[in-house]
Amino acid sequence: MPFLRNQWYVAAQSSEIEARPFARWILGEPLVLFRRRDGSVAALEDRCPHRRAPLSAGEVLGDEIQCGYHGARFKGDGTCTLFPSQPSGPGRGFAARSYRVVERQALVFVWMGDAARADTEALPDWSANTAPGWKAVHGYRHVKGHYQLVLDNLLDLTHLPFVHKTTLAQPGMVEAPTKVEVEGDVVRTLRVMREVDPAPIHRVVRKFEGKVDRWQTSEFRAPGYIGITLGLRPAAPGELRMDEVSHMVINSITPETERSCHYFWSLTRRFALEDEEVTRQFREMTGAAFEEDAALIEAQQRMIESDASGRSLVGFREDQAGLAARRIIARMLEEQSQRAAA
Repeated sequence: MPFLRNQWYVAAQSSEIEARPFARWILGEPLVLFRRRDGSVAALEDRCPHRRAPLSAGEVLGDEIQCGYHGARFKGDGTCTLFPSQPSGPGRGFAARSYRVVERQALVFVWMGDAARADTEALPDWSANTAPGWKAVHGYRHVKGHYQLVLDNLLDLTHLPFVHKTTLAQPGMVEAPTKVEVEGDVVRTLRVMREVDPAPIHRVVRKFEGKVDRWQTSEFRAPGYIGITLGLRPAAPGELRMDEVSHMVINSITPETERSCHYFWSLTRRFALEDEEVTRQFREMTGAAFEEDAALIEAQQRMIESDASGRSLVGFREDQAGLAARRIIARMLEEQSQRAAA
């Protein structure tokens, strides 16, 4: 299956990239990332153009990465500055492929297509990761499953009571219908639950014991970004304030291969910002829930691959948002194919 190429993808959390080579496969391509002395991040194809040895097996020297096989050195733009056994130089055409990189909001993004088409306006707005008035916990999970299965999971949250019984299970989730809106390449959802019992995580973190009113919205943007905002209050009559957000779950899903992906997540809140116990509880309970999701998706991938029947997946009411996201991706892939053939 092809991937959308002229897009930004999360390659790493900022905390993962240090002054040593960092390898990661994205869209079936090997990348190596490293920090220069000024703190900026560079990304190259993780293949030395000499004998295809992985550059990630080498070391970072100043602003350059040195191949661990024959000592070739490359700048962040891919230019070779030294080839020790070739005193006259390797020639002007000898270079490593480089990728456009933007680091912001605690994440490192790479542009996987034509560098001339890279548009920073297309980056997702994950400012809640680092903005004043918010406190975030971050996580990463390598998932042995197709990235669209993760998108399906995040866009249909009626699985919460069944998969996350001790963490995110929200009474009333299954019964409350989701309102789905598609605008261009964006899918938005809204679910409102009135006078329901709080989820286990809200009993622990927010100390809610009685009935609550809860609302959640989500927004999907290609190729693999989903922001989920949540609000809740003690149950009470009257209108709900959708702008009174309690916390937000930021999800960035990057394909690794046709059968695996990288799942970057963060949960960022607007309350108890200095309470380290709340931070610990959110990190542990959210991380445990996403481990449950990953295990299920990996089992689902195995079942899909082993199914020789050729039957399609079935869609019901709560699959609307996930199916809309799949249609957007399919259309964008078709447009990409048509441009390539023109």
